[in-house]
Amino acid sequence: SLLFSDRGMPYYNRLIIYFDGASKNNPHGPAGFGWTLYEMNQQGNHGIRIANGQAYLGYHITNNQAEYEGLEAALAYMKHQDIGCTTLYIRGDSEIVINQISGEYRVRSENLIDHFKSVKSKLESLETNFDVVKYSCIDRDQNEEADKLANDAVDAIEQGD
Repeated sequence: SLLFSDRGMPYYNRLIIYFDGASKNNPHGPAGFGWTLYEMNQQGNHGIRIANGQAYLGYHITNNQAEYEGLEAALAYMKHQDIGCTTLYIRGDSEIVINQISGEYRVRSENLIDHFKSVKSKLESLETNFDVVKYSCIDRDQNEEADKLANDAVDAIEQGD
């Protein structure tokens, strides 16, 4: 349920970010991303959708770069809307991205370092908006909505819609 903090920001108990990237002909592209932000229900699943987003990224973007861009966009939305929560759950189907941002893997790829730093910076700028962040790598079938948004972002441009 939505509450408001002392400073007037929308405040939830538990929120979930689902993010995904798509790069057709990886690493050449075209690429895009999608993300959704949900309030978590009592069962620990997504309940009410708060927001979602997608964007076309163009060519010469790897799938991992597109994944990072999706998470960056979701965090930027939370920052822009000044949304807070007790616990933020970040869920994606990219083992590399989830394990890098959680500290399990080191970031070795030059093309991911700036994305990694951007996500970490956004998380730091939001740290007063939540108490705990929990990361989990989920199966692709649990990430269908973000996946569809990412692929639709690419297909809409590529098919001239």
